[in-house]
Amino acid sequence: MDSDEPNISDKVDIISTEDDRLKVIGEILSSDSSRKILQLLFNQSFTANQLAQKTELSLPLVIHHLKKMQSVGVVKITNVGKNSKSHDMKFYIVDKVALVILPNAMSQPAKKSKSLFNSFNRIHRLATLGGVSVAAWFTSQFMQKTSTVSSPSQPAPSSAPFMSRSADSEMTARVPAGNMESSGADSAVMTGDVAVDVFLSVIVVLAIVVIGLGIEVALKSRKNR
Repeated sequence: MDSDEPNISDKVDIISTEDDRLKVIGEILSSDSSRKILQLLFNQSFTANQLAQKTELSLPLVIHHLKKMQSVGVVKITNVGKNSKSHDMKFYIVDKVALVILPNAMSQPAKKSKSLFNSFNRIHRLATLGGVSVAAWFTSQFMQKTSTVSSPSQPAPSSAPFMSRSADSEMTARVPAGNMESSGADSAVMTGDVAVDVFLSVIVVLAIVVIGLGIEVALKSRKNR
């Protein structure tokens, strides 16, 4: 592999089943506190003090978890700044996009696999796109429901004349059957069923992912010409 080509080890940590780090990684993943810290460090870098404030954990406990994560290469120090007292502030961030555990015979060839590197790049991009799409859909649904609740229903005028049953029946008879059917269909469509709405959102996200894959394949084939 040429030196200018991307190396999978820069983004993915491929670990052999015989690696001694597996025990420590298992302890990290089984800890609720460690997972809270990792979830924050996947998106941006934080100091230990910032992590303690966001996770509501004690500072010594956060430092303990960070040291354990550093020892197995899960997180790294991305920057060192100064606070108001001129003390060093270490900023931490997740070192790898993914951890892959493979048998010893497969781990070394996998580290040199360019196709595996490209696959993880695609998964990372499409997962980000899908997450943004789902977030946008839920935001729009929340705003729509909020606007519906906030708009008060108009009360009927107190001076409105009382409508007798005979008058009501007369108006019902005047309404064409086609209009009544369309009104019933409209009310059936606007059911507000959460399960149906979530199913439709999943379909939209999958469509976006498929379109993204199609565009990527088209660009790749054009590049190879």
